[in-house]
Amino acid sequence: MFEIKHTDLGGRIGFLETKHGKIETPALFPVIDAYRQELEIEIIRSLGFSQVITNSYLLYRRYGAKLKSVHQLLGFDGVVMTDSGAYQILQYGNIEVTQETILDYQKKIGVDIGVILDIPTGNSDYPTARRTVELTLKRARDALEHINPESDKVIWVLPIQGGKYLDLVERSAKEAVKLPYKMYSIGSPTVFLEKYMYDVIGDMVYTARKTLPWGRPLHLFGAGHPLIIPYMVALGVDTFDSASYILYARDNRIMTRRGVHRLNSLDYMPCDTDVCNKYTPKELLEMDKNERTRLLALHNLQVISSAIRETKQAIKEGRLWELLNEYSRTHKSTYNLFMKFRKYYPIIEKHTPITLPNPRGRRLIGTESFWNPLVLRHIKYLINKHNPRTEEINVYPPSYELCGSIGKPGDYVFIPYFGVVPLALCRSYPYSQHEYSINPSTEICNKTSMILYVFTLKKGIKKITFYRTNEIPCYYYIRNKLKKQGIMIEEIG
Repeated sequence: MFEIKHTDLGGRIGFLETKHGKIETPALFPVIDAYRQELEIEIIRSLGFSQVITNSYLLYRRYGAKLKSVHQLLGFDGVVMTDSGAYQILQYGNIEVTQETILDYQKKIGVDIGVILDIPTGNSDYPTARRTVELTLKRARDALEHINPESDKVIWVLPIQGGKYLDLVERSAKEAVKLPYKMYSIGSPTVFLEKYMYDVIGDMVYTARKTLPWGRPLHLFGAGHPLIIPYMVALGVDTFDSASYILYARDNRIMTRRGVHRLNSLDYMPCDTDVCNKYTPKELLEMDKNERTRLLALHNLQVISSAIRETKQAIKEGRLWELLNEYSRTHKSTYNLFMKFRKYYPIIEKHTPITLPNPRGRRLIGTESFWNPLVLRHIKYLINKHNPRTEEINVYPPSYELCGSIGKPGDYVFIPYFGVVPLALCRSYPYSQHEYSINPSTEICNKTSMILYVFTLKKGIKKITFYRTNEIPCYYYIRNKLKKQGIMIEEIG
């Protein structure tokens, strides 16, 4: 049902097979309102969205038994996912439909991906949150009397509840694993997404993902902002849904990869979508509201689509960390979330490939790069596992000609961020496939010098001979750090 093709950090490019075709993930399901839809579904399909989501509870309320096929109603031959009404429970407290009814209805109208009628946590107090977890798990078990996740043509989704209470999220995920559902989702994130509390969402996703089976896809409800997409993908989210593209458009708000702007605050259009290239803010504001909403929705979907493609390309090239680092500077919410990725290291390091078939150069920029899994993996290896087999080592400047030669035990090159790399390995990935400033900052030099210091301390190194010291980045920081610790230093050339 779900096949993973490429990974980087916790992100993956995969294929989710449904009865109406395969979806390449990561993928967004645009929310479609069959009753009121300003942007034609044919346009949505033409933008590359072969999957959409609508609400089975609202369909049931509006069309009832008269509806035979959701695909026919929408005029859409792609993959259709339906929510069950949990959002309405979150908003209004209850809905007038049983779980049995809504499950049977989703099967009857031919959905490809359906969701049980869970009880959302939202931003509730702890006792209420615990109750939503237990009730959702009970409903997940009760649902098995009406559906068979292992043999039904519908892919049934089990939401993980608990909200900001991570112990409850963990319990929800652990109990969910015991049930035969093929797909999971993170329930109730909307209230945190609306307040740009992305770090809270990150904790929720990480807590669930580290427990859930790696081979099962994970959905995140309500996440349609281009800023959050690469981060959630990096934590193992495969699919998203959102109505943000149309809701923002109705409110004259326009998405960019750096945030959201109100149309009346712009003098110039902010990017190069079809709408931005054709119209000015003034022209859009002066046109009919329905046409303006349609065009802004089109623009917003193109921006979201671009963010997903950019994320996929970063996964393919092994550059997802660099993309997160870049996005972290665009908004305080993404910066706060990126700083938490140190905590998420167990997932992101585990699924970062050791080698790549066509490696591209890493860009090591700023102190955040010390937490790049490729860098941190080397530091852990150097300090915890590598055996220099000598108490006297030789350190050379970065040199492509020298790297790859056999050398002798104790021969290393010094590389900012990595510290020292055995001579025989320094042409292999990622040591010779990276870029860094030729004049590293004081902070980067100090951190790299500390790596070398800890290495010499743990390995019992008594003497270091440095060659061509004027070509070694950070050399004077290194020398001063090591001399203070009583390491004998010799300089040659």
